[in-house]
Amino acid sequence: MKSVSQLAEAIQRVLTTRAKAIERETGFVQRSTAQLDGPSFAQTTVLCWMDEPEASYSQLQHVAASLGVRVSNQALEQRFGPASATFLQRLLEEAVGEVVSSQAQAPELIGRFNGVYLQDGSLITLPAQLAQGWPGWGGNTPKAGQSSMRVQVRLELAQGKMQGPWLQAGRQAERSGPAVEKPLPKGCLYNVDSGYFTLKEMRHHDQQGHFWLTQAKSHLKVYDRSGRCWDLLDLLEAQGTDRIDLEVQAGVKERVPMRLLAVRLSPQQVQARRQRANTSWESKPKGCRPPGKGRRSAQGQRQRWRKNRRVSPARQRLMEWTVLLTNVPPELLSLDEALVLARCRGPLELLWKLWKAQGKLDIWRSMKPYRVLTEVMAKLLGLLITHWLTVLGCWQAPNRSLVKAKQVVAWLAPGLALALAGEVAMERVLERTLSTMQRGCTINSRRKRPSTFQLVDNPKLNSS
Repeated sequence: MKSVSQLAEAIQRVLTTRAKAIERETGFVQRSTAQLDGPSFAQTTVLCWMDEPEASYSQLQHVAASLGVRVSNQALEQRFGPASATFLQRLLEEAVGEVVSSQAQAPELIGRFNGVYLQDGSLITLPAQLAQGWPGWGGNTPKAGQSSMRVQVRLELAQGKMQGPWLQAGRQAERSGPAVEKPLPKGCLYNVDSGYFTLKEMRHHDQQGHFWLTQAKSHLKVYDRSGRCWDLLDLLEAQGTDRIDLEVQAGVKERVPMRLLAVRLSPQQVQARRQRANTSWESKPKGCRPPGKGRRSAQGQRQRWRKNRRVSPARQRLMEWTVLLTNVPPELLSLDEALVLARCRGPLELLWKLWKAQGKLDIWRSMKPYRVLTEVMAKLLGLLITHWLTVLGCWQAPNRSLVKAKQVVAWLAPGLALALAGEVAMERVLERTLSTMQRGCTINSRRKRPSTFQLVDNPKLNSS
């Protein structure tokens, strides 16, 4: 869909028509006289947490009232349970089937491919009581990591089309499930980090007619044209130059042909990179919000995670280089252009930061496990709708700001509630939201440190 009217129909279809169709299938509604039925519950939770990600039951009650549903806080609280979590998960799966794309014209570098696809995921730690349905990897304490959810999305860079979010248990591997099984179009560029690639998968993408670009791992073994086997770093040092573009075969058994691209960093860049890699840090609080000012509860506090980074000696040495692997031929992609496309993974990484920092995807106010699971599903659905609005509102601007676009959607989310209640026309609310994005959701150009959108337009800025 590429128009306001189509987007209005999609939002109505997901939050009203499909919500009504699956409310009984999931067991969320068992009698026709239920005041808080599927559509009203979905609209209340999704729109409220789009506006205020840490909303209380009272705030949820206010949104329900704006939708014409009068319900007490206690009655609202009782609607959260296994059925509500299943209901919203099914509704999210319905929403994933809606495809929203921009009419933006792709920059020349990106337009060389049949789509540039980015893919990434994140783990959300859940209450330990949900371990049966959402098993995690475990942790340092008996309850830590017992339950977690892996969320993955795939983003087409030129037009902003999002595939997913796909959900799977945290224990399942990143390279498994629907996020990997979803086919890619022939001639596209699959631009992902090294966690999504093995040599076997690289060969598979070659056979499917896909181009790919990823980072090199420090322990990689490569063969040069003469058939000599090298450690990656030894091969780089043997070239005697700071810019490398070689045809190699990677892997001892697989022997996958590819291009090895590398650029040596300046001493200042190496120092900064090593400092970041070896710095221990403490994450922001996650999980349940504290019960109130001045009150402390071991079960009611958010968890802080301290990460002590330990980088291997081989990785320390490789930090002097930026090393990429690709199967794109030199006539289609130069070294500088490959470095720029590697930086283009930044928008998807920013999207995850945005979903967690502003969308508060991994923060909640309750310790009740199914209330938490329901809230995660509702927030994911709201963040997906936010992305739909961003795609139509400002994706056509190369210097778009996803942070500012999220702020606009939060500001105008109450208008969507009034539109769903029939008080105003949905298309008018969407038009105002999109026009607001088009006027101010951009970032400025920079001279000293060019932004990614500047580099995409002129890759030579990356080496200046």
